[in-house]
Amino acid sequence: MFDVPIGEELVVSKPDPKTLALEWSTNDGNPSPSKKYKLDLTLRFKATNLDGTFAPAWIGYGNAFAAQEEVDQAMLGYRTAACLFPGCHLPTLYIGMEYMRNHSFKLAEQTLAHIPSSLSEMWEPTVVNLAHAYRKLKIYHEAISCYERALTLLNRSLSTYAGLAYTYHLQDNFSAAITYYHKALWLKPDDQFCTEMLSLALVDEGRHGIDPKIEFE
Repeated sequence: MFDVPIGEELVVSKPDPKTLALEWSTNDGNPSPSKKYKLDLTLRFKATNLDGTFAPAWIGYGNAFAAQEEVDQAMLGYRTAACLFPGCHLPTLYIGMEYMRNHSFKLAEQTLAHIPSSLSEMWEPTVVNLAHAYRKLKIYHEAISCYERALTLLNRSLSTYAGLAYTYHLQDNFSAAITYYHKALWLKPDDQFCTEMLSLALVDEGRHGIDPKIEFE
């Protein structure tokens, strides 16, 4: 019996369009490396044609183009998903990440800032990326606020602790930086970035003496 790709099986059986679109958009066959992205784009294009109102298919469409650095087409997919599924955090997250990948940090900040006041854990990556955008824009107080907000959603995130530590480090607040590098390394002791930055923060603290931001009574 021949192995038939799952997408082809579904075309033959003609299931519900949304089920079919989902399978096309998440097909995980094993094409050769040279054909991988072409097949990926083909599957996701078919998914959006099968059901043009299915937001996850449009997110997959955007991801496929983003992997090939086709920014305009990727943004089309994400924005279409955002229109079809208002309130979903994923289109906002991916649009913001795409802006950041292309060093458009101000646009990333403007995009990621449009998040609800009441958040669930699923919004944590979006809040963290907003914090990253603020940090790259050197708006450090907003970055710290977002990192801290992200920790209220998920308090065991390496990237959040590392980002918070690095932001304090950039402000020459070495004591706070050291504290958060340690917290990040507690989650992943072999993290190279935090290990190296912790060493630098300890050296910086030694050179500058007592942190000037610490007040004594």
